[in-house]
Amino acid sequence: MTTALDRLDAERAIRHTHFRFFLLTDAGRYDLLGQQCFTPDADIEYRIMPGPPQRFAGRDEFVDFMLPGRPPATARHRIIGPAAAHTSAPPDIDWSTGQPRLTGYATVWHWAATHTPAGQPRPADWTTIGLVDDTYRHHDGQWLIARRLITPAAGLVATGTAPGLGRPTPR
Repeated sequence: MTTALDRLDAERAIRHTHFRFFLLTDAGRYDLLGQQCFTPDADIEYRIMPGPPQRFAGRDEFVDFMLPGRPPATARHRIIGPAAAHTSAPPDIDWSTGQPRLTGYATVWHWAATHTPAGQPRPADWTTIGLVDDTYRHHDGQWLIARRLITPAAGLVATGTAPGLGRPTPR
C-alpha cells in the first residue's frame, strides 16, 4: 500500500469480498463463488464440522466439493431443500504482516429443509459459530481470499442437533 487512501480502498474491497462469499453461498451460487471470492491457488481449510478437517487446494477443488456434478441451486430448491444462512460480525483487518488478514465471527444456520411437508417454515436443524481467518491477495484487480481457515468459536454445534436427519416436524 502506498497511501492511507489506498489502504481504505483495499479494506472496502476486502469487506465486499467477505460479505459476497456469504451472499453467494446462501443463494447457492457456488458457480460464482470461486471466481468472485478466492484466488485460483487458494488454500482453504474448514475445521468447523465433526470429523477430520476439510482441505481444498485451490478454488476449483472447493467449488467442485460444493457443486458435485450438479447445477447451482434454483430458487425452488432453496425454498424447500437444504439451505444455510450466514451472518457476520464486523470483521477486523490487520496489515501487520504486509498482507491483509481478515478475522471475525460468522454464525451459520443450517436446514435440511426449510419447510415442513405441509409448507410451514421450520426452525434450523443446527447452528454453528465459526472464527473466520482469511488472508487476502490482490489478484486480477480484485482483493480475493488466498488463504482461509475456519475454526469453531463456540463448539462444533452451538444450538440444535448435530448434522443428520434433523428434528421431526409436524405435518
